[in-house]
Amino acid sequence: MAQPYKLFTSCLWQTTSAVVSTEQRLYLFDPAYFPHEIEAIADYVQRERNGRELVLVLTHGDWDHVVGVGKFPDATVIAQKGILTDGRIEKKLNKAKRFDGSYYVVRSYEVGMPKFTKLVEDAQEWQEVFFLPVPGHTPDQMATLFREQKLLVVGDMLSNLEFPFIDDSSAYLESLEKIERLVLQGDVEEVIPGHGVPAKGREEILHRIERDRQYLLDTRAVVFEGIANNVEEDVLKEQFSQLTYDGVSIDEHLRSSHDENRDQLCKEAISQKG
Repeated sequence: MAQPYKLFTSCLWQTTSAVVSTEQRLYLFDPAYFPHEIEAIADYVQRERNGRELVLVLTHGDWDHVVGVGKFPDATVIAQKGILTDGRIEKKLNKAKRFDGSYYVVRSYEVGMPKFTKLVEDAQEWQEVFFLPVPGHTPDQMATLFREQKLLVVGDMLSNLEFPFIDDSSAYLESLEKIERLVLQGDVEEVIPGHGVPAKGREEILHRIERDRQYLLDTRAVVFEGIANNVEEDVLKEQFSQLTYDGVSIDEHLRSSHDENRDQLCKEAISQKG
């Protein structure tokens, strides 16, 4: 069976942009990042479209995932409705503009507010796909399931490159459970993450789910128990720094993200403690 999608991978953080074909539509996810990479995506879409509707789905509103929307002005643009909360997407677009300005990146289109055709609130069927909110990395993250192809595009989770980057650890754990149920039911056989390479087959997908879950449980245990027991800050930081991901020490290049997770979990633990 031919692969039902074309995957483009940016040289920036290996950010993925998937193009999935159905009989009536072409689905494009998170076009990223540099101008020549987005031009290549646009050229492919133009060649493959053949009169079909172009549906551009944003898995979430982080700046590296939304920067390419302006290149596709006639697309049907879909995202989870939280993308508009508290000026979130405006802030992210401004961050993309600052990044471009810092590195003299010039684009052939304006990096501006997308014109959303549909904002998803709850899990729902739509045309050939099933939209499933999966918050945790961000409040507005959304997965898209192609039932016929048993393909799930998830955004920034289940990566081969990253441990969970946490916005809400409880929500993240619940989102992992949602995806795990789909896998165990036989609805998903391949997962495309927002960064890195796809996970193919039940065993690999479940392994990625389990290692992300274990990281969340381990980090929560250190921080929540530490806060509850009034452990000194320096001791808690040292304990947290010794944690591993999938049995391996945290890569030095991801240490800052690991520390940011600690800070977020401290906020959650303090809120819970009252």
